Amino acid sequence: MKSPLRTLFNKAPVPYVAARNLALPWRQPTGAEAQMRAMGSVGTLFAIVNRTSNATAQVEWKLWRKAASGLPEDRVEVTRHAALDLWNKPNGFYTRQENVEIIQQHVDLTGEGWWVIARNPRSPLPLELWPVRPDRMQPVPHPIDFLSGYMYTGPGGEQIALRTEDVIQLRMPNPLDPYRGMGPVQAILSDLDSARYSAEWNRNFFLNGAEPGGIIQVDKRLSDDEFDELTARWNEQHKGIANAHRVAVIEQGQWVDRKLSQRDMQFAELRSVSRDVIREAFGIPKFALGDVDDVNRATAEASKAWFAEYLTVPRLERIKGALNNDLLPLYGPSARELEFDYCSPVPADSEAENAALVAKATAAQALIEAGAYGPEVLAAVGLPEIAFGQPGADQDRELLIRLVTAAPAALAPVILPLLGIDVPQPPQPAAPAPSPAARTAPPGPAARLDIHHHAQPPEAPVLAGSLFDLARAHPRHRHPRARAADQGDSGDLEAVREQFEEHLARLLEEWEDVAEAQYEQLAEQIETAVDDEDAAALAALSASSEQATAVLRSALGDMATTAAQQMAAEAAAQGVTVTPPTVDEGLRDAAVPRLRAAFGSELVEIAAATAALLAADAAAAAGREALRLFTPGMSGRQVADAIVGFLRGLKGWFRRDQLGGALHRAQNLGRLATLEAAPRAVYEATEVLDANTCGPCADIDGVQFETLAAARAAYGAGPYRQCEGGIRCRGTVVARWDSAQ
Repeated sequence: MKSPLRTLFNKAPVPYVAARNLALPWRQPTGAEAQMRAMGSVGTLFAIVNRTSNATAQVEWKLWRKAASGLPEDRVEVTRHAALDLWNKPNGFYTRQENVEIIQQHVDLTGEGWWVIARNPRSPLPLELWPVRPDRMQPVPHPIDFLSGYMYTGPGGEQIALRTEDVIQLRMPNPLDPYRGMGPVQAILSDLDSARYSAEWNRNFFLNGAEPGGIIQVDKRLSDDEFDELTARWNEQHKGIANAHRVAVIEQGQWVDRKLSQRDMQFAELRSVSRDVIREAFGIPKFALGDVDDVNRATAEASKAWFAEYLTVPRLERIKGALNNDLLPLYGPSARELEFDYCSPVPADSEAENAALVAKATAAQALIEAGAYGPEVLAAVGLPEIAFGQPGADQDRELLIRLVTAAPAALAPVILPLLGIDVPQPPQPAAPAPSPAARTAPPGPAARLDIHHHAQPPEAPVLAGSLFDLARAHPRHRHPRARAADQGDSGDLEAVREQFEEHLARLLEEWEDVAEAQYEQLAEQIETAVDDEDAAALAALSASSEQATAVLRSALGDMATTAAQQMAAEAAAQGVTVTPPTVDEGLRDAAVPRLRAAFGSELVEIAAATAALLAADAAAAAGREALRLFTPGMSGRQVADAIVGFLRGLKGWFRRDQLGGALHRAQNLGRLATLEAAPRAVYEATEVLDANTCGPCADIDGVQFETLAAARAAYGAGPYRQCEGGIRCRGTVVARWDSAQ
C-alpha cells in the first residue's frame, strides 16, 4: 500500500536546478565535475562506465531476516517492509535500477556516490532516497566527533546543511583524505585529455582541408585593413574540406609549408595507448568491452563469469554495506535482524556442479553399501531425499535386501527366507547353441532374476523374533510415506495436503487486511499513551477481534466443507456413496446456525478463540516494543509509526501456526463428520502429511480403530493428541470399507 506521507512529500530534499538561470559560460569545470564530464568526451571511458553501471543496476535485491545459525541458507525472506518499499521505489521519479545506475556512475567516475534521505517532519523514518552529484557535497569535519555533517551547494550557489543521518555516502577510499573518495578517473586525467585532444586535432585537420597548416610570408608590415582582407579572402577560398587543394593566389606574399604530417604526430598510436591506459585504471580487459579477436561459447561464458565476479560483485558489496550499515538502522527495532542482499550475478558453473554431484553420489553409494541408513546418508552428503527400490515398495525392506544380498553368499539363503523374501537367483551362463533336435523340445522353466515379496509365504513361515516381526512391532521404524504408497492412498492424501495449503495461503492473504486494521487501532492507543506520558497504558493495549472472527469463521467453514467433500470422494473411490454435510455460501452471522447444524458449535468457538488470541498477541508485542522505545518527551506519532513498522516486519510464525492449526482442526472435523454419515469402515491413523514425524506420531501411524469414536478420541481436536509438535501436527484418519467387509 502506498504511503500517503510519501505522496505529499514527493519532492527533492535539496535543489537540483537553480531558481534562476545563473549559468556562467566562462566557468571551467574542475575536480569531480571535470571527472564526470569526461564520460561524455572519451568513448572508451563512456563504454567502461556504462557497462559496469548497467551490470550493477540490473541485479535483483532481496530483504532477509538473519538466521540464528548465521548461515545464508537458513535466512527467511521478508517480502513486506518499509525499507524494501523504499529501495524498490526510492522516490516518485526514479526506479531502483535508475537509482543504482546513477550512483554507480558517480562512484566509477569520482570515487564517490551520495544519497540524500527525505523525511516527513513528523516521522523519523526515511520516505525517499535521492542521488546527488558528488561535486555538490562537502563533508564538514569535526575535531572530536570526526564528522559534524555535510554541506550541499546548489546550482545557484545556495548552501544547505545536512545532518549525518540524512546522508549516505559510498566511496572508494582515498589514502590521503578519510572524508572523500578517489576513483580511477583521477589517476588518468592527463591520458583522458590526450585522448580528447587527439580527437579534436583530427577533427580540425579535416576541417582545414586535410592538409597540415602553413605560413603566408610577406615582405612588409600589413596594416589592420590589409591583414583583415587577406585573412578573409584566404578563409573564403581555402578553408574547409570543400575547398581542399584549390590553387592559391597570394598578392605580395609567399606560402611557406610547415612540412608537418599527421603521420609525424602519430595520433592513431596515441589514441590506442590512451585506451589501454584507461582500461588498466579500471582493471577491465579488452573482452569486457566486446574487443575480442576470436570468440566461442566457452570463452564467452568465461568472460561473462569473470566480469560478474571481479567487476560487478565488488560494486554490489559496496552498495550492500551502505544499505545494511547506514539505511536499515534508520528503521529502528523493526529492522534489527534484517539485512539486504543481492542475487549473485555470477553464472553457475555447470561443469563444477556436475562434478560435485558425481562426487556426492559416489560417496552416498559407498556409505550405503557399508551399511549406513540411506535417508540419513543423503542428508549428510547434501542430496535430496530419494525413494529406494521400486515405486510403492517399502524402502527399508528394499535397503535390507540390498545389504543382505551384498553379504557373503552363504548368508542370503538363510536370512531372506526368514524375512519372507525369495532368494534371488544368480544369472545363468549363456547356454551353447542348441542342436537341431533340441530346438523342437518343449521349453523349460525360465531363470528367476527378480526378488518376489510375499507377506507370509507358506513354505517359509516367519519366525518369532525375526527382523520382519521387529519392524512390524515398532511402526516408527517404517517411513510413513512408504506405508501410504504401499497402500495406494498417497494420491488422496496429496489432495488433502494441497487443499490445506491452498486454504491456508488464502486465509493468510485475507488476514493482512485484518492485521493492518489492528495495527491502526494499536497505533492510535500508543500515540495517546506516549503523548500523555502514560507508560502504564501500554500494558492495556487491545485490538478488536470482530473482523478477525468473521474472516476465520468463513475460512473454517470452507475448509470443513472441502474436507467433507474430499472424504466423500475417497469413499466413492472404494465404491461407497455418502452425502457430505455442507454449509451455505458464506459464513457470516446469518449462516452461523447452519455452521452449527453441519459441524456443531466447535468451529464457531474455535474461530472466536483463535481470533482473540491473535489480537492479544499483536497487542502484547506492540506494548512490549512501545515500552522499550518509550522516552519522556518523545513524540507519540514517532513511537506509533515505529511500532507499526515493527509489527509489519514480524515474520508471523505464531499467526501461521494458530491459523494453520485451526484450519487443520476444521479439516479433520469435516472428514469425521462425513464418516458419521457413511457405513461402518475400518478407520486408520495416518501421519503422511507431517513433514517431520515425532515418536508418538510414528507409533500411531498405521494404527486401526474399530470404531469412529476411537478415531475421534485421537484426532477429533485436529492434531494427534500426543503429538510433540502440538498445533503443527497434520495427522488425520482414512477409512477402508473393503477391510470392514
